[in-house]
Amino acid sequence: MISGAPWAGRFARGLALVAATAIALGLSLAAPARADDAIKLNLAITSLTASGTKPEDQVTVKLVLTNTGTIPAYGVVAHLWRSQDPIRDQASLQAVADGTSTWGGWPAGAGSYLLITNSTTAFPPGATRQFKLTAKLSQLGFVTTAVAYAFGADVVATADQSSNNSVVAKVRTFVPMPGEDPIPVTSTVLLSSTPSKLAPNVFANDNLTAELAGRLGTLLTAASDAGASWLIDPALLDEVRDQADGYQVLDGTATKPGTGQQVAADWLARFLRLDRSRGGRTLFANPDTLGAQATQHNRLLSWSKAATDAVEGVSDLPLVIVPTGRAPTAANLNFLATSGASAIIATNSGTSGALQRTSSTIPLLAVATQLATAQASDPTAVITSRQFALAQTVICGAAGEVRLLATAADISANTATLPSWVSQRGLGTALAQTATRRANLTAVKTPRLSNEQFGELNRISGDFSAYSELVPDSTFTAQPEGAYLRSVASAWITDSTAGDKYADSLAKLIGRPQVSERIHLDASARFLMSARSNQFPVTVTNDSLEPIQVRVVVTSDNPQRLSVPPSDVVTVAPGQSQTVNIRPEATANGLISASAHLTTASGRRVSPDVPLTIEVTELGVLAWIIVGVSGVVLVGATAWRIRQVRRRDSQNSPDPKATNQT
Repeated sequence: MISGAPWAGRFARGLALVAATAIALGLSLAAPARADDAIKLNLAITSLTASGTKPEDQVTVKLVLTNTGTIPAYGVVAHLWRSQDPIRDQASLQAVADGTSTWGGWPAGAGSYLLITNSTTAFPPGATRQFKLTAKLSQLGFVTTAVAYAFGADVVATADQSSNNSVVAKVRTFVPMPGEDPIPVTSTVLLSSTPSKLAPNVFANDNLTAELAGRLGTLLTAASDAGASWLIDPALLDEVRDQADGYQVLDGTATKPGTGQQVAADWLARFLRLDRSRGGRTLFANPDTLGAQATQHNRLLSWSKAATDAVEGVSDLPLVIVPTGRAPTAANLNFLATSGASAIIATNSGTSGALQRTSSTIPLLAVATQLATAQASDPTAVITSRQFALAQTVICGAAGEVRLLATAADISANTATLPSWVSQRGLGTALAQTATRRANLTAVKTPRLSNEQFGELNRISGDFSAYSELVPDSTFTAQPEGAYLRSVASAWITDSTAGDKYADSLAKLIGRPQVSERIHLDASARFLMSARSNQFPVTVTNDSLEPIQVRVVVTSDNPQRLSVPPSDVVTVAPGQSQTVNIRPEATANGLISASAHLTTASGRRVSPDVPLTIEVTELGVLAWIIVGVSGVVLVGATAWRIRQVRRRDSQNSPDPKATNQT
């Protein structure tokens, strides 16, 4: 398909056709034993045109030959090359493009070859020659329409001025031969992006803003063109709607305002003006369906339905699944059979045509395998890529072709491959057709997410469950299915670093270890109980982003001597602290070790243990007893002393009668 492709070249038949010409030129074209590795010539196509499909119409190719080596070439002759075998299906087309089918030869007739130097004239290193070759379709043997033919050019030469010429440069491409009826083409723009939303109004980064202003803006313009169709990832529309009304970007453990609100609002307004009769939707976040099938994550489809139903304006669109690598297996088709999809996209069917039957209940929507793979700086690659795309189109015939456009390069290539012999057909019309051709799936080694990455879904699910208990009214956990699907998006297969960053951001937001680090329980290391029952204060601090509901739980090393009932559930606002009283109950004196931690209302642990020492003593009560007893003793002693004094005084005082007698 491009210069230097591995087309082996069995030239016996072609050599026979040009033997007379070769003799006239003084060249011996016996079948070459091998290509001369010492000669390095580069052959490039600069233009290829076909004037029509009738026998007298011509194919003209302009080429440039350059000696890129260090050794002169002699007897340099350029020949047109073609295969007269009509290509009627995708499998045959791909085999020729891959070089596994190489039968062909050189046509005879004037214009189909050119003598560049004779056997004694050098084509020196650095030399360049521009030329063109032309031949009628009848001369090439291109006599059938609604097919494609392999086409190209060869250059033969020798390094030693001998007659041992061999092919030293070649280029291969295709010539399409359209029939009389226009071929329906469905140019479908895929509106999808790498996920960045973590939770409602919270994003891992601001990358979507640049996408909306750049690639997605270009794609949306293409989707709005007359005749174009489109597929929207519901996850993308969900993110655009969220950004359009204001959002936050996670920055460490805090958030900051996003910068793309107006960009999102403008893109959304343009999207809402698209022709819905030409639209469809994909699975939410385009998850790795192959990985889900391999790891038996059978809830993937129900998650997608739940997440899609929460996005306004997409549930009524036909579902067209874009499987992992766009290359499903038979097992993958069965895995997706319960999705209710209108079709499953595939690039690996050896059958040409849009809608195809499979063993599954869902038809296959075969899409073009290649539109653009070359840069404009390489004209040969651009031309051969375009010719391959046109060949794919022509062999589809009345069944039509579907093209999936995901980049600006795809859009440009699509525009360049819409000749007058095609007509634009909407996606809805294509899906409404009856699948008459049977798919022939080719085995493709398709990368997928690892088992470990899918295993992370269990951790994420646990994080959502734990966080929902900690923050019952949380907005972060309002859309768990969306987060599950974004975490296994197929976008992470080719960008694992971005996938890891997304997972880390999600963990920072709701991960159990990370959330626990932001919630603190502070208490005095030692408490003194002066009664059988006391209450002591502890402090709960919430450095997370949402209000939490927790209770304090104290565990005693000796519950027979000391028990502490859990505290009441308290709500602590983000960035705030709150005092909570704990009420130990003791049955004996002494030092008792304990620990305190926070749990949710249901008892799920939130924080690590804080060690406590509680000293139980009833000395305060005994002191009052001693004081009381001492008071009684003091009162008794005082009364006894008063009585003694009175008795003594009575004994020492004179007798009044004796006094009177005196």
